[in-house]
Amino acid sequence: MRRRTYRWVTRQLTRLVFGEYKALADIGMTGMPNASRVWFLVAGFFARLAFMRIVQCQWLYFERIPKGGVIIASNHVSSADPAMMASAIYPRSPRYMAKVELFQKEPVLGYLFALSGAFPVRRGAGDRLAIREAERLLREGAVVGMFPEGHRSDTGGLMHAHSGTALLALRTEAPVVAVGITGSERMRAGWRALVARTRVRMTASQPFVVKPKGRRITREDVEEAHTAIMRAIAEQLPPAYRGVYAHLVDDHVDRGDDSDRSRTDRPGAAA
Repeated sequence: MRRRTYRWVTRQLTRLVFGEYKALADIGMTGMPNASRVWFLVAGFFARLAFMRIVQCQWLYFERIPKGGVIIASNHVSSADPAMMASAIYPRSPRYMAKVELFQKEPVLGYLFALSGAFPVRRGAGDRLAIREAERLLREGAVVGMFPEGHRSDTGGLMHAHSGTALLALRTEAPVVAVGITGSERMRAGWRALVARTRVRMTASQPFVVKPKGRRITREDVEEAHTAIMRAIAEQLPPAYRGVYAHLVDDHVDRGDDSDRSRTDRPGAAA
């Protein structure tokens, strides 16, 4: 009885501190840790405090994010976006797809990313292993964060995005919450952004589900789901940030968001 209790306790402690090694090993990243709940709770607490007090980050409508497995799809204008997103839903810990180069070329940074719950994806290669890992996480009730554009926008406006997020949403039929981020591009100024008390706004949409029309997912299904997701992201952004997806948004539709958002936020605007 003691031995069983000891094994159970040690197993739970291992999961709490180190997560599961198998997930990253299956993707070929042997030696990297997987999400540490303890690390996230401690680091996330201080990150949230910093974003609230120093950066003046404002999170709108994040109470809309449902419990259980959910996909958060967002625009991407700064390296700080994943950390700010994690702070927005703290103490829940999002799991992010991160480009494999971050793990291969930046070992220290990659280690911290893995410790925080990120897992690698090979961009532009149709990475099925990364999709399967994301599906597993969603089945287990995790929040999976996705940046459909694949990398940061230099202009702040939405760029042509990849269809991986749409495919994942179709395969799992998990609810999707679109998030629009404005102001975080100013974080590229480094410590000067902290001194200037940069203002960042993150706005979440109502959750929605995309489903294939038939039993099998077709290219048309993926295209329609992709359009729906990018439209939802664009709707959470003021016109100057909508980029190549501006034509998808009907500004005359009342979405229940802040009416002054399109007037006050624009790429590069003063804080």
